[in-house]
Amino acid sequence: KMKRLYRLINVIVLLPLLMGMSNLGGESPARIPVPEKKFKAAFIDQTDTYTDVSEASIDGHAFLAGKKGEGNYTVAFENIHYIDYLMKNDILIAQIHMRDGAVLSLAVKKNSHAFGKTSYGTFQIRLADLKRMTILGPQK
Repeated sequence: KMKRLYRLINVIVLLPLLMGMSNLGGESPARIPVPEKKFKAAFIDQTDTYTDVSEASIDGHAFLAGKKGEGNYTVAFENIHYIDYLMKNDILIAQIHMRDGAVLSLAVKKNSHAFGKTSYGTFQIRLADLKRMTILGPQK
C-alpha cells in the first residue's frame, strides 16, 4: 500500500514537469510569431539556400533592431531593400541597404531569429546563419 502511495505522489509531482518539457525549451517550428505588418521576404543562408516567405519577421517584428556606437536603432521593413549579414570579431553586423540607396551598418543580436511562412510550412533561422535577407514588399 505504501508503494502505491509513493508511486502516485511521484506521478503527481513529475507529470507537470514532464509536460513542461514537451517543447524542450525552444519555440516549436510550427508556431511562429506573426508580425502586425506583414511582408514578403527572401532569405539566403550561409549555404546559399534560397527561401521565399510570407509574414516575415525578426523576433516577431517587422523591423530590424541593432546598435551603432552607443545608440539603439530600429529600421522598419518598409525602408529596407536588403540586409547582408557579416560576422566580425564575434559580432554580427547587419549591413542594411535602404530603398533610398543609403547604407547603414548595425551590430545585431546573433541569436535573434528570422521567421516566415513558406508554401509548405513555417520557417525560422538564426540571423547568424543568414547571408542575406531581401524584403520583397508588403503583403496584400
